[in-house]
Amino acid sequence: MVKSIADVPNQKECIKSGLLPNGLLTTKEKWSYGLGDLSSNLVWGFIGSYLLYFYTDVALIPVAATGTLFLVARVLDAFIDPVIGGFVDRTNTKMGRTIPYMRYAIIPLAAVLILTFSYVDTGTAGKLIYAYITYIVVGIVYSVVNVPYGSLMTLMTRNSAEKAKLASLRVAGAAIGSIAITALAMPLVNLLGNGNKRVGFMLTAAVFGVIGIIGFEIVARNCKERYLEMPKVGQTSTQRPKVSFLSTYKSVIKNRAWVTTVIFALLLFIRIGIIVAITIYFAIYVLKSPALISVLLPLLYVGQLISTLFSAQVIGKLGHRKANIIANIGFIVSYLILPFTEHIIPLFIAVYLIGNVIGAISAASVFGMNADAVDYNEWKFGQRSEGTLYAGYSFATKVGMAIGSAVAGYALTWIGYSAAHITPSVVSGLNVLYFAIPLVLTVLMLITTLFYNLDDKHAQIVEDLNARSKEQEK
Repeated sequence: MVKSIADVPNQKECIKSGLLPNGLLTTKEKWSYGLGDLSSNLVWGFIGSYLLYFYTDVALIPVAATGTLFLVARVLDAFIDPVIGGFVDRTNTKMGRTIPYMRYAIIPLAAVLILTFSYVDTGTAGKLIYAYITYIVVGIVYSVVNVPYGSLMTLMTRNSAEKAKLASLRVAGAAIGSIAITALAMPLVNLLGNGNKRVGFMLTAAVFGVIGIIGFEIVARNCKERYLEMPKVGQTSTQRPKVSFLSTYKSVIKNRAWVTTVIFALLLFIRIGIIVAITIYFAIYVLKSPALISVLLPLLYVGQLISTLFSAQVIGKLGHRKANIIANIGFIVSYLILPFTEHIIPLFIAVYLIGNVIGAISAASVFGMNADAVDYNEWKFGQRSEGTLYAGYSFATKVGMAIGSAVAGYALTWIGYSAAHITPSVVSGLNVLYFAIPLVLTVLMLITTLFYNLDDKHAQIVEDLNARSKEQEK
């Protein structure tokens, strides 16, 4: 296994390390990489899908306070993620640049997940303080795992088609993890807690945490770092030129493709956050069927899983910009139809699934967009900065989900939601939250994707980078 840049004196050795001709990856390595997002989503998916419910209905924290909590905690990631990304960019160990973070930080992440879903009987103020501490800490530790994991893709291959496949497998892993969360979380809570949800949530968090540890160990063992910034002949990895944080940030801000990707990801995950948070209330009070919670939430991720069967091919043929235009238009059409099918549940489910399948092309595309932006950054500015660039994407996803959850929390208060008294105006308000807000966000995503400009340039960028590598070997 290639352990560090010091072990790879030239690009030929990179190929010997397990990379197939033309930058292709082995099936084992690709599937191992996808397993990382499955593991991540057992943690973050559990938080995103059930933490609001845990706070309001199990810990009994006021709903308005949770909205502020979600927003404040994730805004702090604006400072944490770039710092972690900067550390990743400057890490050189015998184990590699990204692997040590994934292998060792996943253990405390599992522990903090358990604490996050633990009930403390300390009064409203005490519970809120505890919630702030655990939610902020779990976000920080999650970044220590996920920023290096996301950066790893750019170190594995420069082949754009292979990156699209890795992105699809990430989405597949995330979808499987999320399906497992939405389908199994509440049954596990009831089973392990024996009717006591406070105990059940804590033990369920422990189960998902342990599985996450195993998953990231597989990623660490099977995925190889190849495309690190090569030292000049005679230099060791520790002599690699140092680049200041300020210089790194100046370059990435000038990277149009990356800025577009981050904005696109932010809007995408705000949309996901709102849909996930409101689905529970929508199923109960609009569709009048609590049982549909266990249908609609898993179908959100089933759509992503189905999409992975063809998204890499669509992106490879059309490019990221055109693929995202199709994805967003398909989602808009489906969400315009859905309100008229609420009284025909089978039709509602079918349209809902189709919209999610088409819309999920964006979930795969955004990973590839970010990875290609790393290549552009190296080509244009001489710095790969994969950690910093992925940190921006990671920040966007977490803040997006948090904003979505916060908007959901504030909006529930705005429409006058009270579990003890559901009025017709509340039902109408839930319809607006569930359909109108995601539609507006998707229109903004459609506009944003028009600014992505690497589809026609990336092949030449990779060719130039490979030529530079060969020059360094001489």
